[in-house]
Amino acid sequence: MSVCNRGQAEYRGFTLIEVLIALTIFALCAAVFTAQSTSTLSNRNRIVQQQLALWVAKNKLAELRIGIINSDITSQLQGPGKSWEIKSTVDATALPRLKKITIQVTPSNQVKSADYSVAELVGYIAVAP
Repeated sequence: MSVCNRGQAEYRGFTLIEVLIALTIFALCAAVFTAQSTSTLSNRNRIVQQQLALWVAKNKLAELRIGIINSDITSQLQGPGKSWEIKSTVDATALPRLKKITIQVTPSNQVKSADYSVAELVGYIAVAP
């Protein structure tokens, strides 16, 4: 802060350079805060989508455990707020009575490639002899 003496009156205040430096610091802090907030919201939305997809996969695995499954299945589900594509793959294991089930869940409007899925769940089901 600078002091200006003109006769008996004293004027106190900030110089233009001091104000510009303060505004620059404020602008940088605001930019960092905005970028961090955007990143946090994006991560939150991704995590919510993954949790919903995992919930859909767990429900599908529970359905498969109730029923008899011998082949691969691809199905659609209108779930919480979205439409999901569910791909269930049945594989044999070393034990003949045990089947390995792999469930991949992808939003129907976001199918990017054959290997892309929001959630993947692997479970095992014992089949009757």
